[in-house]
Amino acid sequence: MLALLLALTTADKIFDGKTLNGWEVVGGGKWTVESGGVLKGQCIKADEQGVLVYEKPVRDFNAKFEFRISGGNSGFYFRAERVAGQPLVKGFQAEVDAIEDVGGIWETAGRGWVFKPTKEIHTAAKFLPGQWSRMEVSAMGTRYIVKLNGKTITDIDDPQGRKEGAVALQLHGGMDMTVEFREIYLTKKRESSLNSR
Repeated sequence: MLALLLALTTADKIFDGKTLNGWEVVGGGKWTVESGGVLKGQCIKADEQGVLVYEKPVRDFNAKFEFRISGGNSGFYFRAERVAGQPLVKGFQAEVDAIEDVGGIWETAGRGWVFKPTKEIHTAAKFLPGQWSRMEVSAMGTRYIVKLNGKTITDIDDPQGRKEGAVALQLHGGMDMTVEFREIYLTKKRESSLNSR
């Protein structure tokens, strides 16, 4: 008997550009869908952290999206665990903000910075606050890669991270801020076995 292991991938546009179908709003802040297929998140100083959680958990994946932020703090959570009460989820997030931290990986309710990039790393990415940028986040086994405008910001191996969990977008809370996302795609790696005799 010969067992063959196949890696199958499916690419999904997980934000349809018109509705919040497939997502759950949790916690503080407000999420709206704007013209042009833009997902806008807003919070004020009085708000607690809020997250917009995608309906399907992920394991190994590659995500691509565009974002725009001029101030404040947001993030792309992945393989995260839902928890009761604040901060609502714990686990990895690819940092989305308006300073040199963008593209680093932070572990919420865990170790904090797993990888914090430097200003020098961002030079080649030509990131400008208030303008649209592209981010790509990949998690395959224990390897994590984050690219910003096509340039690699984070590339690490971290055996301590969770292996599966939720995808979510973050509103940090405790600040006045706006963040926008569009063209959110998720490609999940799947495995199946075929037996031949």
